[in-house]
Amino acid sequence: MNVQRLIEKYKKLEGVWDAEGAELARQIFLEDLKQLDESEIGYADEAPRYVKNILARLRELPLHDREVWLKAIMSEFEQDFSRAKWREGYEQGKIEGMVEREKVKVPRFVAEWIEEARKACKDVVELFEFDFTNDEVRKWFMQERPFDLVVRAWLDGYEVEEEKRYLVTLKNRQPLVKSQSGSTLYFSQDITARNYKGTQKELEEAGLGWVFDCEGVEIEEVE
Repeated sequence: MNVQRLIEKYKKLEGVWDAEGAELARQIFLEDLKQLDESEIGYADEAPRYVKNILARLRELPLHDREVWLKAIMSEFEQDFSRAKWREGYEQGKIEGMVEREKVKVPRFVAEWIEEARKACKDVVELFEFDFTNDEVRKWFMQERPFDLVVRAWLDGYEVEEEKRYLVTLKNRQPLVKSQSGSTLYFSQDITARNYKGTQKELEEAGLGWVFDCEGVEIEEVE
């Protein structure tokens, strides 16, 4: 809407509002509009004094009159205002969407369970109804109650956390080593042999889970 049309609009409002001061405010507002050049409308940064002048005049009105004017102005420009707010929200959403969420870390066996679940589950709701026969996963859920973590892993992706590794040595200093073929873990009689850094899962699968509860074994957690 250009300046002239806006002036004509408010001229037609003469006598519409009977609140004290409303007619005076209308006349003042019209005078301010007449001072605006067409080229200045829509360029508030280039003509801030006009915008400030109008705002100052509105602030001088009694509260009720000010509310009447603000309601009329918002009614006139409601659509433009809504579009501007929508655009602002849209742009903000695009920016936030470009910021990659930090991925959570989950144990490897949980990552494998999630990937298996993706083949059968449509969403995270179905994920929690998926197969819990995996002993590791069931035990992990019972101990950690990691529901928020799993939801984030499903929605935002995840990283597989590094599994803890252990050096295992008997009290007589015999180290746990891995055979050259890589198929066997055993305690070497050569006390200078290099210890194998095994995960708890590897040790358990090799039948050595007992070392974690044996007083005759020294276990050192390593990187």
